[in-house]
Amino acid sequence: MLRNIFNLIKKDFHNIFHTQSIWVTLLAFALIPMLYAVLNIQVSWNPYSPKNTSRLQIAVVNNDEGASLKGQPLNVGNQITKQLHKNHDIHWIFTNDWSANNGLENGKYYAMIEIPDDFSSKLTTFATSDPQKPSIIYKSNEKLNPAATKIIGQAKNSLTDNIRQNFIKTASKTALQAANSAGATIATKKPEILQISSSLTDAINTINKTESTLNDVNQTNQKTRAALQTMKSDLPKISSQIDDLQSVVNNTKGLNNATQQLNQSLQSNLGSGINRLQTQGTRLQNSFNGLPSGHISSTTLRSTTSSATSLLNGINDSLSDTLRMLDIINNFVPNNRTNALISSVAKAKQSVDRQKALVSRLRGTHSTSKQQSLIRELQAGANTLNTALDTAYTNFNATTSPALNSLNNSLNANLNGNSQVVQSMRSVIPELRAMADAGSITASQTSDISSRLDKIKGKLQSLDKQMSFLNSKNLDALIKLLGTDPSLSSILSSPIKLQTKEVYPMKHFGWQVTPFYTVLALWVGMLLMSTILAWEYILPEDKNGLKRPNHLESYLGKLPLYLGMGFAQATFAWIGEILLGVRPEHWFLFLLAFYVASFTFAIIMFNLVFMLGNAGKVVIVLMMLVQLFGTGGMYPLEVVPKDLAAVAPFMPFTYAMQLFREVMTTPNWGVIGHDLLFLFFFVLFFTLIMPLRRVFEKVVYQMESDVEKAKL
Repeated sequence: MLRNIFNLIKKDFHNIFHTQSIWVTLLAFALIPMLYAVLNIQVSWNPYSPKNTSRLQIAVVNNDEGASLKGQPLNVGNQITKQLHKNHDIHWIFTNDWSANNGLENGKYYAMIEIPDDFSSKLTTFATSDPQKPSIIYKSNEKLNPAATKIIGQAKNSLTDNIRQNFIKTASKTALQAANSAGATIATKKPEILQISSSLTDAINTINKTESTLNDVNQTNQKTRAALQTMKSDLPKISSQIDDLQSVVNNTKGLNNATQQLNQSLQSNLGSGINRLQTQGTRLQNSFNGLPSGHISSTTLRSTTSSATSLLNGINDSLSDTLRMLDIINNFVPNNRTNALISSVAKAKQSVDRQKALVSRLRGTHSTSKQQSLIRELQAGANTLNTALDTAYTNFNATTSPALNSLNNSLNANLNGNSQVVQSMRSVIPELRAMADAGSITASQTSDISSRLDKIKGKLQSLDKQMSFLNSKNLDALIKLLGTDPSLSSILSSPIKLQTKEVYPMKHFGWQVTPFYTVLALWVGMLLMSTILAWEYILPEDKNGLKRPNHLESYLGKLPLYLGMGFAQATFAWIGEILLGVRPEHWFLFLLAFYVASFTFAIIMFNLVFMLGNAGKVVIVLMMLVQLFGTGGMYPLEVVPKDLAAVAPFMPFTYAMQLFREVMTTPNWGVIGHDLLFLFFFVLFFTLIMPLRRVFEKVVYQMESDVEKAKL
């Protein structure tokens, strides 16, 4: 039997190499997988690069009439068009409304973006009690090309984010520049402000002394004259202290203005920052909730954990900045509720640290049960994080923002009261001077002046208590906060910096689709090969020394031909992809993956054709159609219909593509071993079912005979 098998194999290869038309035909079929894979990969190489997307035309219409923000002219529409002139990612066409709509309808433009006339004016309402959300009108011509529509949709979203960030940056920069000015004033007058407390104390002591002197005038005339003489000598000092108090009032005005500007800046930026943190927390929660309940593919796992890590790092950095700012605020307006806000932000930060540790564990886990356990922990942690962020936002609105307003209102009230105190003290001086010059005073005069001085002293004591926070440490912190570089506005406009760290980097989109198109090309190539290669021998008895082979001899005689052509296709495809520019991390493993996939597909297809004849080719085509969409080649299994995705574990494409993904980047040997094991199972399964040929033999023979008789 072995000799007959060897002779059959020798006969096939002799015919190939000694018949020109045969080897030319087989060579052409051997090159088909290479051409199929290379052309598809080349088309997909980098479709989203600016070099390619810059040819997509989008019309831009700017009707913005502008507005005013904090006394400064603002035209966001002009700013947008100015930036778009510098942006070459898309071919922006700046035109009028009629031309844009006409070009869109006629297919000249893929889309149009219109900035309405009230765009800037509505943006400026964000700083009022009646904010209005501005709109940008976006129209697209979906019938031109679906991929172009998606690319342009991304450009639209990017433009919207850019506008939002630029407006926040402009508003924040204006507030910070004003705060800078106030901070510089306070820094210059810091010594005078620090004298406020001592000036108030001196004034209170002087009033006490004056009241004591007035009490002495009720004694003997000799004591009265002595007391009035003492009071007369103190009048210049009292006048000087009134001037000091006037300076206190003036400095308090500067502090009040600075506090107003600080309050506006903090309320706007800190509040919106916490709000954006809530949005990021919701995105994180959705990413975990969207994970499947069963086994997660390595591709989905890498994508999800990488995205989650980037989100968590950004949230963590923003929370650290928020805590720093809240600590400074708490120095000025300390209260239990502000401490509660700091506590809720700190809890959110702790939750982020726990989430990062869980994500790291999930990345290295391949057990389905462990994956699901970690996902449940991550989902619970995301809920905890969102709750902490919601609490922080609620506490900010309920405590810190009102506390800053309270400080500002208190300073305003003190300004009015302090001015009245100074005027009251000034009005007392002439009367005291007149009494001292006269050398006498009546009891009613003494009572009236003492009463007025008591009121002044009470107000000064209240002011002294309220100004107790004006120490050197707090002033330095305030100056530092007010002196923040206006360039911080760019951070406030986008406080979260997304740091993309590719765990398994693939340089081009073409590299990412290489596993799919390679596996598909090898399958298609072997399918086409099965249409021209016979799967059995039709030989007369003892012709050329060959006995008529039985089924086993035919099987073992034809199988090497199929395997040889499969390896030839794999080799040419590997060479073609390398020449195209695909650069796997392990070249040998990359070639090995070609041979493993080709070997598996050759066994599957040859066995199906040998067992079922032409009906086997139909089964091969049906398998290809199912595997095109149901094995996660171009779309994640999580987004395809569940019924279709359910067949993925039972299809060779799933494991062949995953094997190629692993060998193209840093290999995970556990995943590679898993894929090789399942591909071996496919080879073993289709080999073990070969005895079923006897079951289908009569049906297959009848079908083949009918086809031959029909001469179709």
